[in-house]
Amino acid sequence: MNRRNFLWSTTTAAIGLGALGLPPAFAGTVTSSKEIDAIQGPVTLYMEFRVAKPEHEAAMAALKDHAAVWSKAQGFLSLALKQMTGDSTMVKNYPEAYKGVLATAYLDGLKDNTQPWFHSLFVRFESLAQLRAAKVEEQFNANILPFLHAVQKTETGFTKSPQPMAVYRGIYQTVAAGDRKGIYTDKAAILAFLRNPVEDPAAETTTVENHVMIRDAGHLDWEKLVLPLLEVAQETFRPADDPNGIGKPGSKANRFYRKALSTEILRNAAPNGNLRAYIMHGVWESVWDHENSHLDPRFRAAAGPVGAVVEVGPVEPFYHTNLLIKE
Repeated sequence: MNRRNFLWSTTTAAIGLGALGLPPAFAGTVTSSKEIDAIQGPVTLYMEFRVAKPEHEAAMAALKDHAAVWSKAQGFLSLALKQMTGDSTMVKNYPEAYKGVLATAYLDGLKDNTQPWFHSLFVRFESLAQLRAAKVEEQFNANILPFLHAVQKTETGFTKSPQPMAVYRGIYQTVAAGDRKGIYTDKAAILAFLRNPVEDPAAETTTVENHVMIRDAGHLDWEKLVLPLLEVAQETFRPADDPNGIGKPGSKANRFYRKALSTEILRNAAPNGNLRAYIMHGVWESVWDHENSHLDPRFRAAAGPVGAVVEVGPVEPFYHTNLLIKE
């Protein structure tokens, strides 16, 4: 059989949290544990899943229908569905000549029928109890998971894999966040931040999710190193004397960049063995703004102590927001 006819795909792409070795779940809900059950304050159900092309339209229609229902549940804050588009090269400290070369890699793979659609889903609630009461995972399992099988083309049509493709799920807490107005660490400010995500699907902003894992022992001390990095990532720009105070648009040909629209540190509420997963979630006006920010000596100086503790990663894909629902 021609390899291209095997759609899109049965392979496990080295992307997102799956690349960090975290366990997938085919069904069920995020496992209850002592750590998860003790969570106080707002939570994010974070999911990663792939969809074969023949099933994508139906899967997205079902997801949008249920997202509209979830948004009416008590305690709902916001929901964002994001499509992976490419990968950051500058997070790997590759030479500057490689800047942006993978910016559309996943979109190109999708067009070439070598990759499935890859989505991440952020569902935010005021509390874990309210998230569970909304039955988000149960409805996802019943009505979206059936569309997530790998699909094989045959002479008479298509056949599906016996099991759905792997789905990653995790309950995350926002440790700190920022936007162009300020940096937020207290509960009230973080709640307001989660209620009002800054990205706009029509504006084609770029989301960056930097996935890392560190030793679970001492992870709270590590977070003290990450907050200064968030502040640098949120507040710096080039040229530093820009009269507007946000910088100029980045491009492949320059080192300019505008301030991030928002930044966020998310901690997995439960460890994975002796490791703990984090997502550094940023929204930028363009891929080039993000890539050029990593070339800034101020960012590199702040990132050094943080990166030295990382056990697994960084994996840093780019995304476009396809669906955004606010409270």
